[in-house]
Amino acid sequence: MDSHAHIALSNEFVIYLSLAMLVATFLIRFSVIGMAGRFNMSERFKKTLRFVPVTVLPAIIAVEILGKGSNFAFNLENPKVLAAIVCTIVSLRFGLIWVVISGLVSLVIFQNYLEPITQFLTHFMA
Repeated sequence: MDSHAHIALSNEFVIYLSLAMLVATFLIRFSVIGMAGRFNMSERFKKTLRFVPVTVLPAIIAVEILGKGSNFAFNLENPKVLAAIVCTIVSLRFGLIWVVISGLVSLVIFQNYLEPITQFLTHFMA
C-alpha cells in the first residue's frame, strides 16, 4: 500500500508558486547586493568568499552522485559514478559544454546499458 500523499497541482497554482519563488529569490539577492556597498569588507574576507561556490558545488554534486545513508554507492556498479569519471576525464582536455554533454550521454548509456554489459562480461569471463 502506498503511504505517500499524492497532490494534484493545478497549472495556475504552479505558475503562482513559481512567481512567488522568483520574487523571493530576487528580493534576497537584491538586498544583499544593495547592502554590499554600505559596509567595507576586508580583502581576506573577499578572497574567502570566492571559494564558497568552489566548495559548495562539489558537496552538492557528491551527494547526488553517491547517494546518502543506505543509498550510498561508491562503486563501479553505480552509473552516476561512471558518468562522473567520464566527466572528469573529459574536463582534463575539453571545455565545459563538452563535459556537460559527455556527462549526460554517458549517464543515459550507463543507466540503460550497464547491466546488460556487465552480465555479458560476467558470462563471457566465466
